[in-house]
Amino acid sequence: MREKYLGHVMLVLAPLFDNFFLYTINDIPAAAMLNFAWEGALLLIICEIFIRIEALPLIYRCTLEFLIVNQIPPLVYFVLPGKYHAMSATHFTFASIIDVTLGTLLMFAVANVYVNFLTKQYEELRMARYDVSHDGLTNLLNYDSFHSHMNELSQKSSRHQIICILDIDDFKKFNDTYGHLEGNDVLVYFTKRLFAEVKAHFGELASVYRFGGEEFCVSVHGVTVEDCLEMTDKLAEELRTKDYVTATGDKITVTFSGGIALGCDKKDIKTVLREADKALYYSKRHKKGSVTCAKDLEKKSTDTDMPLSY
Repeated sequence: MREKYLGHVMLVLAPLFDNFFLYTINDIPAAAMLNFAWEGALLLIICEIFIRIEALPLIYRCTLEFLIVNQIPPLVYFVLPGKYHAMSATHFTFASIIDVTLGTLLMFAVANVYVNFLTKQYEELRMARYDVSHDGLTNLLNYDSFHSHMNELSQKSSRHQIICILDIDDFKKFNDTYGHLEGNDVLVYFTKRLFAEVKAHFGELASVYRFGGEEFCVSVHGVTVEDCLEMTDKLAEELRTKDYVTATGDKITVTFSGGIALGCDKKDIKTVLREADKALYYSKRHKKGSVTCAKDLEKKSTDTDMPLSY
């Protein structure tokens, strides 16, 4: 917005500076400068009005502003005394005003075509990038995005970085019972609630990814493990109080298991990810519907080794 105001100020000051130059070479009397002062003020007011018409496309607002800027100066000459009125009658005729108007419209017509072309290209590029980085079903960031995120994190300390992996319980059984289309709807149902809880608790500090299938990951920086556990507890409570309803009217309580790991200076981010994955595996194997912290596994002797694909 600041840049728009600056552009408008420069726009309305242009004729004032032009005529001040004419004044310095004795081509315009000092009294005439008052006319250009109120001309600039009037243009500024008009531009201020147009900038607030948000419903009007920017290209149309610019066209109207330039038309006004191009047409008001001739009108100022008409109110000047003596030879300046005569000059206006000679140089600023009705035909010249029409020419200026048509020229301005033509200029912005060409500019509009070009801007639309650039906008379309930008939108296509933006959508292409979005499709590459996001999951098509849930609109969450995909595993490729997570892999890029991991590469960035690997270049610095994992201190205060938390990885939380969540997996919907018995999802394969649900798919076998109700079909894959219904399964997709469950994924979307779960995603909406997961994303809402993550953003409500962590805002821009966290990113949510879909690894594939029914597995999701939350990467968050600058919070505690307890904060993450509070978020997963809220999510579990939300799912318990609002059952998923199938197309046939069956009510299903969706549950999930999870694993959380906290980074530190002595661990790289891949180690943190493996610890979170082991914690998830422990939850799935020993207590579905729960979330296990990796630090708690250090106190357990249970073998939780599992081949990893990360």
